[in-house]
Amino acid sequence: MIFRIYRRWGCLLGLMLAAPATAEPYRYDDVRLGASFTRLAHDLDFRDIHAAIAAQNEKQLAKPDLGKRGYGCARRDDPYADVACVSHDERVGGAETREIRLHFLDGVLQQFSITAEIRYFDAVMQALRERHGVPQQTEPAPAGGYPSSVWRNDESRIIAYGGKDLVFVAFELVGYAEAVKRKQGGGQPPECR
Repeated sequence: MIFRIYRRWGCLLGLMLAAPATAEPYRYDDVRLGASFTRLAHDLDFRDIHAAIAAQNEKQLAKPDLGKRGYGCARRDDPYADVACVSHDERVGGAETREIRLHFLDGVLQQFSITAEIRYFDAVMQALRERHGVPQQTEPAPAGGYPSSVWRNDESRIIAYGGKDLVFVAFELVGYAEAVKRKQGGGQPPECR
C-alpha cells in the first residue's frame, strides 16, 4: 500500500534525474537526501509497520520483522511527509542511535534525522566531520550545553546540536519547506500539473 503511492510521482522523479546538479545532496552512508522511496525501500529493506505488527501478533513472534535494517514505515496524513520510516537499529560513528527517521514527500527523501543519547555527542559529530568536512557554521555551546554545527551546499543542509539528553542531526533538502507548503495547499508538484 505504501509503495503504490509513489508511482504517480514518476514525472517529478524523471525531471529531477534530468536536471544537472551543482552539488550532491548530503547523505549518511547509504541514506541520501533526494533518493526515491522506491530506491531506498529496496536498499534499506523497508517494511510496512502495520503489516509487520499484524504478522507478529498472528505468528506470536517476540518482535516484528522489520527487515535487515529495522525500518518500519507508515503513511502519514500531515504536510511534512507522505510516508515516514523509522529504524532503531542503525549506528552512527560506532554509536547506537535512538532512531533514524526518514520523511518522504513527493516520492523522495526530503528530510531525515538521527537521534542518539547525548553521551554519543562527540562520536556523532566526529562521524559527520569525517564524511562532510568542517562545518560552515558553528555556534558556541551555551553554559552547560553543546555547540551546534551547520553544513550547507546548493542542494541540502545538515544541522547538528546537543540538547539536555540527546544529540540531534537533521538532514534536509533545500526544497523541503516549499514541498511542505505545496502539500499544505493541496497542490501537486509544479512539474506534474
